[in-house]
Amino acid sequence: MTESGRSWLLRTTLAAVLSVAAIAGMALLTAPPEGLTPLPALALVLGTMGLGAWIGLNARAQWIDRPRLHRAERRWAQGDHPYEVLQALGTSGWNRGELGYRILQLRSALHLSLGHRDLAWLEALEAQLARLPLWRRALVSRAFRKVPGTPSFQRLAWGARLMALAPHMGRLRHLQGILLLRVAEPETLHRAWVHFEEALPLSWDDPLILEDLMLAGLQHGREDMAEQALGVLMSRHGDPRLPWDRGAAGMHLLRNGRYAEALALVQNLPAERRTQPLHWLAETVSRRQLGDREGAWKVIESAIGSLPGAFRLWMERYQIALELHRDGDALLTLERAWDTIPEGEEGGSFRQEWHLRRAEFAFWWEDRPAFAKELLDQVPFDQQGDHHPPLRLQILVAEGGYEAAYAEVLALLKEQPGDVDLLLLQADCLAGMAAWEALLPYLDGLAEPCRERPAFWHLRGLARAHLGDPLPARMDLERAVRMDPHGLRFLLDAGHACAELGDWDRAEGHWRQALHVDPQAEEALIHLAEARRELEDLEGARRYLRECLMHHPDSVDAQTRLAELEAN
Repeated sequence: MTESGRSWLLRTTLAAVLSVAAIAGMALLTAPPEGLTPLPALALVLGTMGLGAWIGLNARAQWIDRPRLHRAERRWAQGDHPYEVLQALGTSGWNRGELGYRILQLRSALHLSLGHRDLAWLEALEAQLARLPLWRRALVSRAFRKVPGTPSFQRLAWGARLMALAPHMGRLRHLQGILLLRVAEPETLHRAWVHFEEALPLSWDDPLILEDLMLAGLQHGREDMAEQALGVLMSRHGDPRLPWDRGAAGMHLLRNGRYAEALALVQNLPAERRTQPLHWLAETVSRRQLGDREGAWKVIESAIGSLPGAFRLWMERYQIALELHRDGDALLTLERAWDTIPEGEEGGSFRQEWHLRRAEFAFWWEDRPAFAKELLDQVPFDQQGDHHPPLRLQILVAEGGYEAAYAEVLALLKEQPGDVDLLLLQADCLAGMAAWEALLPYLDGLAEPCRERPAFWHLRGLARAHLGDPLPARMDLERAVRMDPHGLRFLLDAGHACAELGDWDRAEGHWRQALHVDPQAEEALIHLAEARRELEDLEGARRYLRECLMHHPDSVDAQTRLAELEAN
């Protein structure tokens, strides 16, 4: 027995003895001279002992346990360490009713914050049992013995009778629901969820039951119940010291686009309590989606410092780096992520995701379609992402497989007629096959949504240029540039259209803008040198060609043009 337990026992016994002695003394002083008969004397002693015990317990509850509870609640609210608060609270003794309930609930919260979930679960159960009369407690507590396997019909019927005996005990309804789920029959499944719904409003002070109901709702598609349980957890048990599953809750909020709520859920959670990647991801994804990319970057740096072996955190860092246009950091992050993938089958899904992301980077940021295809081939067909059009098809077009891609696009259009992306990809295939006479009427027949894309005007301008109509071609290509001033291909081709009309100043403007998009663009540097030469600035032409060779020393075109200028 602990010191506090011995102290409590001593004080309670002393109070009871004093009470018994006082009442017995009064009885003897007032007894008739001939004394008491044996039976009334025994009844008097037993009654006196009971009364003394009752007085002692109530005195302890009023003068010791209640003040202790109030001090412990204040210390817990002030942020004291849970172990110190637990020591100050002591044991609940023989307190029943609301005082015992509050003491045991606080002990449960303290054990939960210390990571002792099993002990917290038992303390919370004892708290609900404390509200029952002793004879009901004896019956109801037996229901919480372990039931292996599928429960019998008698056990379920007994649980129903106990619920009628203790109608306000949420844990009893939660237990009955769990047992019914094991039966796995349609009727019992429905009854199980009815019991869970009834347990929810009876368990507002019990974060462990609320967490279980939330997770069950998320797992079984009962988001209405999950939402109710989560709402109570956030409003009544939002203290970051209580480690209920904020990770699963955060992912649920993110899936539903509730980024501000997900951020509020986890942003005050200390780093030492973020024990799983989902805690960090809930904050970084929320910040990223709300536009705070720099804040998301700072958080993800702390996250990988805390959990350096978490693959999911490295992939989030990769996504943030892309959105911040830190391509070098993105590539380095992918390389680091590869080292965190577990060996064998355990890391199979991670390897597939890594190959997919690396293929995306190779295709869109490195302009290496062949390497992207090699990486994508290592990913199962049904796991190749939700790109639209499919990434595999875009790579096929980039590698020049226009005829094969054209056939696939036609097949996809049968399933998704009128899809803008597929219609424009079909036009891209026609351009790749140099079918200019077919491309122009095809584009002219497309609906207005296609004309809202710069790619439409770019392809239309190319078609008109190849059909010998340079002025309308320039107008279409420059319209594509106005719609997307950062499109490198649009800028280069608009410059070519201006050069075809002899407007070198205008062409030079487009190519200079292309250099702002990519300062090392080989084609832009070569054509700027051509524009300078046409405008009789030979030194400027040489300067652009030398800069081109500095970035692209193997450029045959730049070498030939510079040699011609040097010879002249």
